[in-house]
Amino acid sequence: MPSRQPPTGESFREQVRRLSQAALDLLFPPRCVICRQPGAELCAGCRAQMPVLRGPVCPVCSLPLPNGTRCARCDAHRPAFRRVRSAYRYEGSVRRAIHALKYEGRRRLAAPLAEALAEQLPPPDRLPDAACAVPMHPVREAQRGYNHARLLALELMQLWGIPVLPAGALHRTQQTAAQVGLDYSARLANVQGAFAADPALVRGCTILVVDDVCTTGATLDACASELLKAGAAAVEGVTLARTL
Repeated sequence: MPSRQPPTGESFREQVRRLSQAALDLLFPPRCVICRQPGAELCAGCRAQMPVLRGPVCPVCSLPLPNGTRCARCDAHRPAFRRVRSAYRYEGSVRRAIHALKYEGRRRLAAPLAEALAEQLPPPDRLPDAACAVPMHPVREAQRGYNHARLLALELMQLWGIPVLPAGALHRTQQTAAQVGLDYSARLANVQGAFAADPALVRGCTILVVDDVCTTGATLDACASELLKAGAAAVEGVTLARTL
C-alpha cells in the first residue's frame, strides 16, 4: 500500500515547459477562457459564477434528485465504485472550460479548474491511499499530447495531499468509440473490457479515480471494476462536473 506522501515532483521536461510558458506569458498574457479578459486562464470573476452542483443528489452517482435518495439507475445496477462526487453542473461556463481543456490545448486550465473543484468539495472524509485518472488510449493521448483527466488529477491531488499513481496503474486497452450521444446501456457496453489495472500498484489500496465529467457513471464504473478485480480495496470517484 502506498505511503501517504505528497505527489512526486515535476519531471525536468515539465519544469522546462512551465518556464517556457511563463516567458511566453510575459509577451502574450493569457486570456480568460470565458470572458476573454487578459491576465489568467480562468479569471476570479468567471470562476465565482460557475454553476455549482447543489443537493439533494443521489448518494452514489451525484445525479440531482428531488429527495436525495438513490437514483433508479443505481438501484437497478449498483456501480462498482462506492460513490462519485461532482462539484459543478456540466453547462455554461463549465462546459466551455472543459471543452477548452480537452480539445483546444489549454492544458494550464487544469490548475484553476482543480482549485475551483477543491473550493466546492472537501477531500474525502477518509483519505484514499492513492488517486489515478481515467486513462486515454495511448494513440488518442499521443494525438492530443496529454491526458486532460490526469492533468486535473495531478493538480487536485496536490491540493488534497494524496499521492497519484503512475499512469500505468490503470490503463486503457481498447480504443473505444466516443461516449457522446450514447445512452447508459450503450455506454456500459462501449467501455466493457476497455481498461486494465496493475495489481502490483493497486492491491489493497483505496483508490480515488478522477475525471472531468460524469454523465452516466459508466466509464467510472468500468474503471472501478478493473481496479477491484486487480485487488483494490475500494474505489471512489470525483469529477469536476456532472451532467443533469
